[in-house]
Amino acid sequence: METTGTNARLKTLLALEAKQRLREEVFDELLAAGEEIVLSTYEPMIDAGEFNPNIYIVKYGLIRGTYLDKNMEKTAGFALPGSLLISFHCYYGGEPSFYRFEACCPTVVIRISKAFFDDLIQRSHEFALWVMSTHQNQLYYNEFRNQLLSGDARSRLLQLTNRLQGILPEQEQQFANNDNNHDCNVKNQLHNRWQKIFPIIPSKIIASYLGITEQHLSKIKKELLKEKSSK
Repeated sequence: METTGTNARLKTLLALEAKQRLREEVFDELLAAGEEIVLSTYEPMIDAGEFNPNIYIVKYGLIRGTYLDKNMEKTAGFALPGSLLISFHCYYGGEPSFYRFEACCPTVVIRISKAFFDDLIQRSHEFALWVMSTHQNQLYYNEFRNQLLSGDARSRLLQLTNRLQGILPEQEQQFANNDNNHDCNVKNQLHNRWQKIFPIIPSKIIASYLGITEQHLSKIKKELLKEKSSK
């Protein structure tokens, strides 16, 4: 049975998925329609090639989206607690999923049927606006990720290392230091997610996210540590 504290925490995290506000009772209706699914480490939530148009919310743990590129597994992104997850190939395209969504650690997700989700969108203009805003946030995140991971492997790792340590570029400090503004809190949640993700996952997954081999990642790490010790 859910505790009040657990529900409150999940709704707080869901609220940070979008700049558009959503009343608590609508979150309650959404969550009440869901079914909890428990996943063990590396177990798929949705497998590649599977048709699953349902909607998922991460409650505990971490989900990773992966795909194969010339027989090499690559990481498309991660979903922390409070994230709304949809295979758009299934939900929108009516096709099998291209991504494999798998648990990086013991994870609990809430599965909501596409039928209920679509019905709630039709019934609630407020909810429809919130869903649109969550998708805009995801599109922004994807573009931001490409910006962050542009350049050579060394600069990509340096950028991620800085974010793991909470070091943000000067133009983003305004988002990290404003606790009273919802829009800033949404952006703050996005920029700080790196610190929550990477302690959970092994080096091979970090390497696949950066688009390099694990050996190359190890070499760069050694170079950075050597430079740090020489200062």
